[in-house]
Amino acid sequence: MTAWIQFIISAGVVVVAGTKLSQYADVIAQKSRLGALWVGSILLALGTSLPELVAGVSAGLLGLPDLALGNVLGSNIFNIFIIAILDLIEGEKSILRKVGLGHILSGTLGMLLSAAVAIFIFLDLPLRVGWIGLDTVIIAAIYLYGLFLISRYESRPPEAHPVILSDGIYTSDTEYEQERLLDISLGRASLGFAVSALFVAVAGTLLSISSDRIATMTGLGSTFVGSTLLALATSLPELVASIAAASAGAFDLAIGNMFGSNIFNMVILVFSDLAYLEGPLLAAVSDTHILTGLFGLVLSTVAVMGLFYRSSRNIFRWGPDSVFIMIIYFLATWSLYYLR
Repeated sequence: MTAWIQFIISAGVVVVAGTKLSQYADVIAQKSRLGALWVGSILLALGTSLPELVAGVSAGLLGLPDLALGNVLGSNIFNIFIIAILDLIEGEKSILRKVGLGHILSGTLGMLLSAAVAIFIFLDLPLRVGWIGLDTVIIAAIYLYGLFLISRYESRPPEAHPVILSDGIYTSDTEYEQERLLDISLGRASLGFAVSALFVAVAGTLLSISSDRIATMTGLGSTFVGSTLLALATSLPELVASIAAASAGAFDLAIGNMFGSNIFNMVILVFSDLAYLEGPLLAAVSDTHILTGLFGLVLSTVAVMGLFYRSSRNIFRWGPDSVFIMIIYFLATWSLYYLR
């Protein structure tokens, strides 16, 4: 019972501190005149992914590779599921019609990283750099190159960005941001970011410890608990921040946060590998994670297809892409439970 109480309290702290962290990171980005794609895909994603980072490193230090990997892969599939939640809240055609095409870049980068992780687990490469695997070094290199591409894309002049001229056209978040940032200074935002990060770091560590205890008590196993319970808890900041942004009409910020968090989650594996001193992390995990990685790849593919196609149809307040996302997400959760 103590483990469950610790888990619930830690998750609550993550929600509050993670949400504040996202808000302050957004303020810092806007005061620095950075674009919506960069803010959502890099800065905001970094802020809301801190629980995954801390939980992943803690799991590595505790010698729990399955919990560390399950956390990030499970968070990835839940993050895409958040798009369906945002679609329900918005309720007017698919939310993916209301964002810029630049998100296709971060979406496909997430697909590439998910596929790479699944392939590396299957190959079980013996190569290493020190005590960490060469596979996680390659993942880090792909991530850094992806950031380079996103930064280059965002630095292009507005007229160089492709735009869909329809009622689903990309809408600027500028008015929303200016209204929200009037009473928050850059200095206050920087201090708030640091304090919130500290709370998230402590709560993320406790989440990892309590999740391992719950896995032992329930007999569900680290792979299933990491991919579902821990992943859900550490993704709460993404959920809360994205709902707040979408409710205010900042759709680019909300969707950018989803895709950006997914690509940042993959580089968390490098830090988990560094913390796991017994050898390469991906060589020590269950093959079941291949399934989680592939489900993440499939879900991201559906979302990117939605960005391309921009359907105008609605099915009970959801766009067709969100309906498929929900079906695949629940299939993934059932499959992981079945294979636990």
